[in-house]
Amino acid sequence: MAGRPTKKAVLNVTIDESLADEVRLAATLANTTISSVVERALAEQLKWERIRSDGLRAIDEYYQEHGYPTEEEMAEAAAQVDEEHRLIDEALAAMEAERRGRYRTRGQAPSISTSTRRARDTAPETTPATRRGGGTT
Repeated sequence: MAGRPTKKAVLNVTIDESLADEVRLAATLANTTISSVVERALAEQLKWERIRSDGLRAIDEYYQEHGYPTEEEMAEAAAQVDEEHRLIDEALAAMEAERRGRYRTRGQAPSISTSTRRARDTAPETTPATRRGGGTT
C-alpha cells in the first residue's frame, strides 16, 4: 500500500555529541529531518545485522553437520590470512613508492589511503565462539 503513511514511534536515545553533530549536518545537507537521517541509518544497520545473523546461523548449521574446525585448521587459516595481509601491505608499499616517484618532480604528492590496513589492524579478533555469537574466548 504505497503512499500510506506508516505509524511512527518516538524513541529517546543518547548518542555522542560528535555523532549528533554529524547527524545534524547530514540532515542539513540532504535538506531533510534528523529523524529521517536516523531512520535510514537504523534501517540500514538493522538490515546488515540480519544478514550477519543469517550468515552466522548458516555457518553454525554447516559446522553442526560437518564439524567445527580443529585448532590446527584454525591456525592454518590464520596463517593464510596473515600472509594475505603481508602481501597487501607489500603491494601498498610498492604503490606508495611508485606514486612518490611519479610526483617527485611536481611537488607534494597526495597520500594514498591506508584505511584498509587500519581497519584490519583495529578490527576485533574473531574466534569460533564469537562467530557463533558466544562472546570472546
